[in-house]
Amino acid sequence: MSHLQYTAKSHHLQWNIKQLSQISSQFYRTYCPDSLKHRRNIGLAKVSDESLLVLLLLQVELGITSQRRFYRICHLFFGRNLLERSRFNRRTRQLICLVQLIRQALSEAISPDTIVIMDSFPLPLCQPIRNHRAKIFNDVADIGYNATKTLWCYGFKVICWSLCRGLFSTML
Repeated sequence: MSHLQYTAKSHHLQWNIKQLSQISSQFYRTYCPDSLKHRRNIGLAKVSDESLLVLLLLQVELGITSQRRFYRICHLFFGRNLLERSRFNRRTRQLICLVQLIRQALSEAISPDTIVIMDSFPLPLCQPIRNHRAKIFNDVADIGYNATKTLWCYGFKVICWSLCRGLFSTML
């Protein structure tokens, strides 16, 4: 991966690959079952399982959903050192079970009440043209600015959060 050092815009990608390779090698040693580590002819593999795991994590990090498109991008970087596409797809499909094992182990390691997904959104009570004339909920509702829609609206701001267990809470 030293060829990435010569491009001016690859700093973010270099950092991701370096960090992902450290993380994935630790995960591979810890969570990979022996049946996958010690399968037949593993020493003859052109690309190691750890490298493929790094590429899978990079695919998720970059938000690429098409395996075909991701293979074409990888082929640009690695050239002839990469597996052919059918073998690449087959080997990455074999590693999906390892990714699931890693996800399960990480979710069990985190207590369910420490991570919260939080969001807020406006709950308008009328159209923007009637903001200053609206009388409903006059004592509790207010005019606020919705930055995503660049609109002023009269109503409530809903703040909701969800715990990892799936409990859902709201606050008006």
